[in-house]
Amino acid sequence: MTKKTYSIFGAGAAGLYTAWRLLEGQLKNAKFASRQLKRGDVLELYDWGQYDFNSANPGTRAAGARICTWHYQNNPGNSFVELGGMRYSHWESTPTPQFPDPNGGTTPGHRLVTTVIHELGLDKFSVPFNVTDNQLYSLRTRNFYLNDISSNNPAPYAAANYAAGVSPDNGFSVLQDLVPQTMGSHWTRKDWCHFYTTGVIERRQSDGYVFQQGDRLRDIGYWNLLYDQLGSEGFDYAADGNGYSSNVINTHAGVSMNINNEFTPGTQYRTLTTGFSGMFNALFDRIEKLAKAKGVVFKYQPNTRLHSILWKDGKAAFTLATRANPDKPSARGQADAAWLAMGRAPIERVAQATCYQEQPGLDVLNHEQVSLYRESTIMQPSYKVGMFFDTDWYSNLSSSAPPYPAKIEGYCVTPTEIAELAKSKFPAPAIKALKTLAFNPYTSIGDLVEAIEAQTGTALTVKQGLCCTNHPGHTGRLKA
Repeated sequence: MTKKTYSIFGAGAAGLYTAWRLLEGQLKNAKFASRQLKRGDVLELYDWGQYDFNSANPGTRAAGARICTWHYQNNPGNSFVELGGMRYSHWESTPTPQFPDPNGGTTPGHRLVTTVIHELGLDKFSVPFNVTDNQLYSLRTRNFYLNDISSNNPAPYAAANYAAGVSPDNGFSVLQDLVPQTMGSHWTRKDWCHFYTTGVIERRQSDGYVFQQGDRLRDIGYWNLLYDQLGSEGFDYAADGNGYSSNVINTHAGVSMNINNEFTPGTQYRTLTTGFSGMFNALFDRIEKLAKAKGVVFKYQPNTRLHSILWKDGKAAFTLATRANPDKPSARGQADAAWLAMGRAPIERVAQATCYQEQPGLDVLNHEQVSLYRESTIMQPSYKVGMFFDTDWYSNLSSSAPPYPAKIEGYCVTPTEIAELAKSKFPAPAIKALKTLAFNPYTSIGDLVEAIEAQTGTALTVKQGLCCTNHPGHTGRLKA
């Protein structure tokens, strides 16, 4: 039987996930059995850089492409910052009273990320990513907390309709109000896809607005709609105060309503104590293990970039270049199938190698339709600043507390503390309520007690409240 070669270009999150699924995925239809990797087949993983995956494959930087962890002084034992995805929204796979069918399509959370973490055995490293509901802002030379904003003390923006007297995220709610059916609904992905195609502005607008009732959202750019509704100062306040320029760019207005709703305050997130690069190291280890078990020849090739690629005679024909001389082809290869696990910028560089002359085959990347797909991706610059300190000088717990300590103290209950409270004969209804509140951050112990009482419908006694207050492990830091 002829052996297959599958080639993946890019060893970041997308490339590693693709390799894992090719090795681990199960068939749903026997007629596609010939496409599965079998003993003797070759799986190639090309890495333009050289990620530090494990002791056998050391590198120059942590794994994960743009979703990368950087430890202080490159020491894994030190504090770290996430240069890409710093958190994920946990998807609950077990039925709950609010979401009895986890597979029904309405249960919130990042299902793919949550499932990968579970499948790789990394649940033990998953902890709350605590966020404060009283964010610290630095806008137009002024520093202030969210709770300081009011009609008497507005943010430094001349926004219409007193918009500077409320949270900057309120601007997104203004747009959501234009389409009431999207508010508070538990839509499946299919429902949202239908809305992206058919959704319109539902509320009647005055003549002063450009976009009117009945206008299709797919024909309106999000920043155009935001600017139309909020005005120039209101738009700047929403854009600056939100902190993510990608949330206010000119994407499909209907799609952005869904995406931006995920990042509003109140969403509960988690992160990994290993840093997200730890997940990609685990993926690489799993790929090596699966390939060995299946008899698949796994070839990891660092410091190698894709120079050009065509579809020729039923195969992907490509040229490679070295990291030392990335603009000159150094080798040729072919594969039965190829995956370009790369962003728009590197894909466009690959496309440039073949776009100016006729090629002996199908120049897929420069095909008219593919070019449109490439151009539809909006490239956004991104940077992050990490600051590390010897002491928590900014906290009121510091030995030399500042006159105006940062408001970052908070409370969080974990399954460990819940189990210990159960042993101390804490009321069963309260224990049941606590299990639904696990990992949720609270800015004060009073907020936590109120949440328990709201779930049980019964007030805690003074002794029980003190038990919550004094129980070890509840206090934590909320990131401002």
